[in-house]
Formats: sequence, structure tokens, C-alpha cells
Amino acid sequence: MTRESTLSLLDHLCNEARNTMHLIFGLMERRPEADQQNVWPACTVAVRSASDRLLQTIDDVRALAGNPHMDPDRTEEIDFTLCVAEICDVLNLAAQKGAARLTLERVDEPLRLVQNRHAIEQVITRILKLALELSRSGTVSCSLAPADDNRVALRIVPTRSDIASQLAEWLNAQLDDVPIDDQNVKFLLPALVSGQRLHAIGGAVEFECDSKAPTGLVLYLPSHTGEPCQLAGCCAEVPLQILVAEDSDESYALTEVLLSGEHVDRARTGLEAIDKVRHRRFDLVLMDIHMPGLDGYRSIRMIRDWETQSGNAHTPIVVLSSDDIAQQVRSAAQCGCSGYLRKPVRESDLSAILEPLRAIREPKCCS
Repeated sequence: MTRESTLSLLDHLCNEARNTMHLIFGLMERRPEADQQNVWPACTVAVRSASDRLLQTIDDVRALAGNPHMDPDRTEEIDFTLCVAEICDVLNLAAQKGAARLTLERVDEPLRLVQNRHAIEQVITRILKLALELSRSGTVSCSLAPADDNRVALRIVPTRSDIASQLAEWLNAQLDDVPIDDQNVKFLLPALVSGQRLHAIGGAVEFECDSKAPTGLVLYLPSHTGEPCQLAGCCAEVPLQILVAEDSDESYALTEVLLSGEHVDRARTGLEAIDKVRHRRFDLVLMDIHMPGLDGYRSIRMIRDWETQSGNAHTPIVVLSSDDIAQQVRSAAQCGCSGYLRKPVRESDLSAILEPLRAIREPKCCS
């Protein structure tokens, strides 16, 4: 990066930090003695949102100074159709009233990729979010289709052709190729980072102007990250994506050992578990019952309510508890969980839960 580009980004980062801190301090001073109008929860949401934006900006500045890469050990088969549909659902749920919305054309057959799931979800989410923010209102339409050279194509049509052109330019640009000013840096920074990460996983971006179709941009993603049958883990068993909701470090350590062959994520509270399920697809959730704040049973009910409202498929959720087994069975059935395990968890019991899930995954060779 040139000195001018670095200074411009640091100026933006300082302004973001200053504005975020002013908002946080101002809202904290408004905390009422008796919150009869539910003002304080709204203030808390605003503070968290501002803090998240600040942290994302810091991460973006760091990313531009580094070299994005993909971890081949995290590669797995992905249903790209389902992945994009879930991202669209989450972004639409998070959109404010009157803001732009995403629509996704229905695809008859699933499009499968052998890629890093986290990298794919991160890149697609940020690019679609940019298309929504730049469009401001109206409908941003998306469609999926196979492309040449073992690639799949995601076509994005914002509300105006100049938005598609600008976004494609930013995604293909280097930091020193584009001017940075106060008007565009809010969108330019995440676009540059998203473009780097897209190219790092072998993707490409094209601006498409066709007299027979609305003007948009097309993201091309390779079906796999390497040559057939040379991809690390391609022909091996695909690890399961498992979320463990557990506040006890000791109990989590035991569960993590038993799940050493899987990809394991952790939530320390029920609310954190709900948030993770909303933003990422898991093959299985292991839910502790006695957690601070929101207990496991209520967390499961809230996840099931969200899945019903958003149209998402039900995630298998298994209760982990040291409670009486009869109580587990009654409560589990009422909240909509898929099964239950008694603490301390035994490897044989856990294997009985995992084997049917592995059979569903049916790992395929990419040749």
C-alpha cells in the first residue's frame, strides 16, 4: 500500500472509532432508572451494532495489509444453492423496514462445491450485503447456474446498472487503483477485502451488460479448489459441523475430545447458540440445559421458532444434561429437540448420534 492509501484508511478507522465511542457513551448515559418503555434494550442493540461495525472495519484494514489465503484442511462439499438461500434469508431478516431485499430464483438441482465453507459464506454474505446497502431500497435479484470450466455462477442484479458496474470494479481492484474519499470508503473497504478473498479461493467477478437481460455482475466460483482427487480430504470422510452449547469448560473439554475428528464450534450461552445457528448451518447442535441467562430448553424453542418463520430446515439438536432421564425425555419432546444424552457423555452414545448424520453426508470423490 502507498503512504497515501494507508493514511486514508487510518483516517477512516479513527473516525469510525470516535463515532462508535461517542454513541456508546451517549447511550449509556441514557440508561433509565425504571425502564418502563423498554428503551435500554434498544440502546444495547445499537451499541452492539456500532461495536460490530468498528471491529469489522479494523479487521478489513488488517486484511488489506495481509495476504488472504484459504486453509485446505477446512475444505468440504457444499450445497451452494442451499448456502446462498440461507444467506439471503438471514440478510432479509436483518434488513430494516423499507430497505432493499434479496430474491433468489429457484434452482431445480443443487449446485455443489468442494470449498472452504466459512470462506464461501463470508465472501458471498459481504458482497450481497454491499449490493443491498448500495441499492438502499427495492429488490436485488440473484440467480444461480452452472458455468464453464467446472465453475458455478452467482448473478446479482442491483436496482441500478451503475451499482453493478461500481461493485464489480471495486471487487476486481487493488487498493492503490482506486481513490479513497469520505463518500466511498464505507463501501470500498469491504468490497476490496471481499474481492481479495474471492480471488484467493479461485473466484472471479465480471460486469455483465446484456440487452436481453437486466445489467448485473456475475461471481464465478470453482467447483473445487484443486485438481480432482488431489484435494486434501476430498475422498476422505467429510467432518461434521457441530456446535456445542456448553458453559462449563470441563464438560466442553470432554465433549471436544470425543469429537476430535469433527469441526467443532462452541457457544457459552443459549443466546450465543441461537445467534450462531442463525448465521451458519450445522449438522448437529449439542445443547447443555443449565446455562446462564437462557436455558437450553428455551434456546431450542427459539431456534425452532426461527426455523419455522424463516423456512430453514430443522437442525438436529441433542440435549446434554445430568438431569433425571425421565425429565429430559418430557422436556425434550416439548421443546422440539432431536434426542438427548446423559452427562458425562459416553463415546458409544455419542457415536450412535453421529453415525446416521455421517451416512446422510455420504462423502463423494470429486473425480
